[in-house]
Amino acid sequence: MTAAYGEIGIAPAASRGHGVVRRAVARMNHTRERQMPRYVNGYQLSLDDASLATFGFDRESFERSAFSATL
Repeated sequence: MTAAYGEIGIAPAASRGHGVVRRAVARMNHTRERQMPRYVNGYQLSLDDASLATFGFDRESFERSAFSATL
């Protein structure tokens, strides 16, 4: 079934005619997947430096990715 969703705005021939609901759900899922890294990045920036070092991350890399994230 995942192949039926296709790229947003470009429906493969197999998924045409399956209805508005399926396309709307696919677009909502696509939007949520784009928002998720921003929420995760925001939470990780709220951690202190010692916690980030415990997990093998540094604050600078998160700050760079926060500014380069597409909206």
